[in-house]
Amino acid sequence: MTETPGRDPDVLTTAELATKLGLSPQTVRRMANAGQIPALKTGKDFRYSWQAVREVLRQPHRQPGEAAHDPTDQPKKGAGYRAQHRARTGAHDPTE
Repeated sequence: MTETPGRDPDVLTTAELATKLGLSPQTVRRMANAGQIPALKTGKDFRYSWQAVREVLRQPHRQPGEAAHDPTDQPKKGAGYRAQHRARTGAHDPTE
């Protein structure tokens, strides 16, 4: 990767970040759109801080259905949550 004079080497394009992570640019964009990695939308594309992305990716990941470690990090209980809960338990949610 060649550095452009005056450009912060910590700020990467989608293609540059994809290369560093060994992923496709499409996967990186999907991760940014889903909020899985920090990104700044610039027109049609994103810019990424390599340091911020590394910090996020180093955090332990929860598996679906795993209890939250932080009590303030509770899942949102919208219609999708209720449907999944009913499917898992066979129970009816009285709040509906």
